[in-house]
Amino acid sequence: MSTTTFDTLTAARDLEAAGIEPRQAKAIACTVRRAVARETLATKADLAELESRLIQAALQAEIAGFLADLRSIRWMLYLIAAFLFIIGLRVFGLI
Repeated sequence: MSTTTFDTLTAARDLEAAGIEPRQAKAIACTVRRAVARETLATKADLAELESRLIQAALQAEIAGFLADLRSIRWMLYLIAAFLFIIGLRVFGLI
């Protein structure tokens, strides 16, 4: 995640210009700065990266499941071929 800077002086002056008392404006600006400084805010790029990772993980899981299914089908085909071979030997009287 990226770090975001926050100008408390400008924010406090903007709040004061909007009619908020100077002490309250400073308190609000400091509170917002602390929230931003925690580095817990996610940017759009962070969310896009997370979404990409989740999609990639889901696709990998789907591919793994598909490959497991193919292995199962391969063994079923081997068994069917073996049974057909045995039936063919019986039909032609070789066993």
